[in-house]
Amino acid sequence: GNRSLAVIRDALAAARDHGADPPSYAELAVEDDPRCQAMLARGETMGCFYVESPAMRLLQTRSGRGDFEHLVIHSSIIRPAANEFIREYLDRLHGRPWAPLHPTLERLLEGTLGLMAYQEDVARVAIELAGFSHHEADRLRKVLSKKEHDYRLADMRERFAAGAQQQGVPQPLIEAMWDMMASFAGYSFCKSHSASYALVSFKCCWLRD
Repeated sequence: GNRSLAVIRDALAAARDHGADPPSYAELAVEDDPRCQAMLARGETMGCFYVESPAMRLLQTRSGRGDFEHLVIHSSIIRPAANEFIREYLDRLHGRPWAPLHPTLERLLEGTLGLMAYQEDVARVAIELAGFSHHEADRLRKVLSKKEHDYRLADMRERFAAGAQQQGVPQPLIEAMWDMMASFAGYSFCKSHSASYALVSFKCCWLRD
């Protein structure tokens, strides 16, 4: 249902109609293209799927990163309720010293500078630091995304706090972790979804350039 796929299809067809020989969609692997990476790092992405919004262009500009790995993070962390954590992410990205909230978080969130960026991060933290089963962790994900209505978010918060206390996690850390989890409420991505969006963004950047 992504209309940008049709835009890419039509752009490739138009190029062929005008005598060019562009690659097929499947062959259009441009994540390492330096021009695309430079465009993304500068936030010059008007007309490009998902990275043309003011918030996304600002994040790209402030990060100065246009590579695929960072775009996957940015495509997910841009969720509306995460402004506080976006600022923290940018500070850490640009070298501000930081310490992980907990050794387990350092291991689980190494690729995202100690911050939760994806739905999987919420599930893994709930499992490892609050004793959730995999089923309970998936239910938490669904409650946060408003796809599970049998439990209120307050119920899940109580369950998370009780489980973390049993694991010996101090209360201030429980609060800090839950605040990060709560930023996923209503709208968030799993990593594979974010990666697939980033691929489409790169293809659009290549075609626009």
